[in-house]
Amino acid sequence: MNNKDKIVEIVFLLSLKNGFDRVSIKQIQDVSGLAAGSIYYYFKDKDEILVAMLNKYLMDNIPLFKVDVRNSGDSLREKLSAAFILTTTSFNKKEIHSNSPNIPEFNYEDYFVLLTSVFHQYPEVRHMFHEFQHDLNGFYYELLQEAIEKGEIRDDIDIKTINIFIQSCIKGHITLWLNQSDFSFEDIVEADINMIWDVIKK
Repeated sequence: MNNKDKIVEIVFLLSLKNGFDRVSIKQIQDVSGLAAGSIYYYFKDKDEILVAMLNKYLMDNIPLFKVDVRNSGDSLREKLSAAFILTTTSFNKKEIHSNSPNIPEFNYEDYFVLLTSVFHQYPEVRHMFHEFQHDLNGFYYELLQEAIEKGEIRDDIDIKTINIFIQSCIKGHITLWLNQSDFSFEDIVEADINMIWDVIKK
């Protein structure tokens, strides 16, 4: 792994534990073994590192997510189930190479907390989250349209409305999963999928 990628990875992993705003150049130096000059050779400031981090650990996940959902089964129900599960487990941890004892182990809950905090604290990168969501909107629209054409679901549904419904359920299941312990992750996914399917099934 080259030094530029190494810096981005270290900042990401440290941010999972401490929050991006609390990661210092000194910490990056200590973990990477690079001098400050080497860090600034690749990035003029932390804002540039943040953009690179979001590209690698948010935007680059979209193509992998789409492939995995499409390969999860033939039916829309199977694909939706996969989408709910992969939303919270699709991050490819094999891409993380650092084995420094100073870096915390990857945790999906920390990942979503980090993304939420970045969205709120750094308005200059919110357009990346909007692009991410726009891409997902198009993907779910395609899945619904294909299911209608196959005669798998009702053809009188409003795709835009169902798309909103599906993604609201996905966002809700993440929040519920993060913030409570009364329901298992599997229970939440099954309840959401059953509710969606009751609305769109033929």
